[in-house]
Amino acid sequence: MTFGTLEILALILIAVTAIKLIIFLINPQLWYSFIGGLYSKPPIASLTAFVLAMIVLYFLLVSGVTIVEILAVCLFVALLISVGLSKYADKLIPWVKEQNIVFILKEVWLYTLVRLLLLAWGVGEIFLS
Repeated sequence: MTFGTLEILALILIAVTAIKLIIFLINPQLWYSFIGGLYSKPPIASLTAFVLAMIVLYFLLVSGVTIVEILAVCLFVALLISVGLSKYADKLIPWVKEQNIVFILKEVWLYTLVRLLLLAWGVGEIFLS
């Protein structure tokens, strides 16, 4: 059996998720320790995630997945994340209201810029192609 790029990407997600769940069920403290170490330096964690996201985007695009398809899947994933986060709204909303929005925007400018560029690309593909 040969695997294409999309199957490999899906298998990476499946494997990482399975490992996470197994570790979390067997020894939650080990998982907390791993996550604590991973995010102990937010700029490095953020840069690493960004680079990995761009690599995945590249492989999706060269595999023939369109930006419109990617954005549709992003909507699906965003809604799934929303389901999980909604349980914590009573804690998240007050925390967000306490934050300085200008500071947050300065901290996430690259993410916001890339997201806007991807959305604009999607709009272009839908309406201008």
